[in-house]
Amino acid sequence: MNTIAVIGWILTAFGVLLLILLLPTGFVPLLIFPMVYGGYRALIAAAFIFAYVRIRRILRAYPWRLDNAPYSLSQHPESPHKQQWIEFPNPERPEERIPLHFLAHFRMGWWQKRMAPRAKPELKAQLDPIWFAGDPRFFGVIAVSRRRDSAKELKPARLHLLRQSPAHRPWHASAKDVARAQQAGGKGMVAR
Repeated sequence: MNTIAVIGWILTAFGVLLLILLLPTGFVPLLIFPMVYGGYRALIAAAFIFAYVRIRRILRAYPWRLDNAPYSLSQHPESPHKQQWIEFPNPERPEERIPLHFLAHFRMGWWQKRMAPRAKPELKAQLDPIWFAGDPRFFGVIAVSRRRDSAKELKPARLHLLRQSPAHRPWHASAKDVARAQQAGGKGMVAR
């Protein structure tokens, strides 16, 4: 759908540009905003495509697992970042939990509404459990459960990419873990 959106918004921007060239100059001020907005929406849709490509690579390298992960909209006590976070177990030491932050702000509204301290219990219940695929020392994909054909069959929905900030990586990873993360598309996000 995002590919169609990119094409549609680009065609819209160029269509409005064509109208600007064909119509009298009095219409130009009315058409500038739709042309700029079409270009802006094309860039946003392209950013979603890149995020989905990265999500797909992570899902090929890491399996899904369910977790009752703690989360908050406030600053994590062990992190310098002020963004929202969700904690997942460290693969090397499962008793230690690592916060992953929402560093990208694309499509965060759904998650923020349910993570808010004053959110209604039925909204908060949608975040229990959270699906996770990835390595919290580097990045991960989170999702919530969506019921399919039967009440017992759950599938991940509302996928969102989380990344560990390069400035805050006190958790050591083995060479094998770093190689796996790089294979999952984290070349720029993975450092030892």
